[in-house]
Amino acid sequence: MLRFGVLGATAYISSLLIPAISTTEGCLLTGVASRASSAERARTIAAEYDVPFYSSYEALLAASDIDAVYIALPNSEHTNWTTRALRSGKHVLVEKPLSDRLGDVQVVASAAAEAHRVVMEAFMYRFHPQRERASELLKSGVFGRLLLFRAAFAYPIASGSGNIRLAPELGGGATWDVGCYAVNVATMFFDGPPDQVSATFITRTGEQVETSAVGVLTFDAERRALIDYSIDYGPRAGYELQCERGSIEVANAWAFGSEPARIIVRTVNGTRVETMPPVDHYQRQVAAFAEYAQTGKDSPYPLRETEISMRICTALILSARAGKSIRLTQELPLDGWR
Repeated sequence: MLRFGVLGATAYISSLLIPAISTTEGCLLTGVASRASSAERARTIAAEYDVPFYSSYEALLAASDIDAVYIALPNSEHTNWTTRALRSGKHVLVEKPLSDRLGDVQVVASAAAEAHRVVMEAFMYRFHPQRERASELLKSGVFGRLLLFRAAFAYPIASGSGNIRLAPELGGGATWDVGCYAVNVATMFFDGPPDQVSATFITRTGEQVETSAVGVLTFDAERRALIDYSIDYGPRAGYELQCERGSIEVANAWAFGSEPARIIVRTVNGTRVETMPPVDHYQRQVAAFAEYAQTGKDSPYPLRETEISMRICTALILSARAGKSIRLTQELPLDGWR
């Protein structure tokens, strides 16, 4: 069994991630840790699953009956607690993004190597069969080359809600919350990073982080990705692969486990819709991570891919600030920009 502890007691974790851990074969929820501000909720979760509650993150990391941790803390705290968990002998599945500071990727990679433990950034959509089916369709050769990728991810967060995604000191902003999904999936289908990026941002009145954005990722003279993302409006979640002889649209890219998948396939011969039954891709993600941690196999999504996504997100922010395109080959700030 891979015995999991969870750092952070958010509603997201209690409704999606903890059930995935507790129902995945070979995995066992063994503890939940929280700070005082969310201790009541964490105690309730721990009692529901009949596991110990830890009143500090340090106490959970010191527990000898925990092999791996899921880190669901604010973006600004991911690197600190990821490295501390690694040095405590734990494998780490960390909520995306790994960090909002590009230089942290190497810090985490070094800590993992020294501890002989594994780290994976949690992008659950990568494990959904609809993503696998879209990849299969693209590789079939029927559609020709991928020329244009479109992705959108948006949902509203109200001002004054106290949501950490609106707090710049906690690594907030639409880019690190929802934009990173669009960036990550674009590089997956283009099989690598773009040459340059450009972006324009909107900052909602009264806020200190970008709340909406439109970006262009230029891969070469013929291939582009167009992305838009927001915490001003929504909901919207989908992507489309526009190829030479047709297109593949994933209508609900970041589906919940209770929602069926729908892929719209268009060619010169007509349009068809492929559907798939609901799948818990959080559970599939936990299972993949557990196999990675327990068998020593190569990670399906290593930290070098995390670094690519973080470089692009960093460049998008710099582009919006400077009002010009940013090449991915140029030197980018490692320690943040706010």
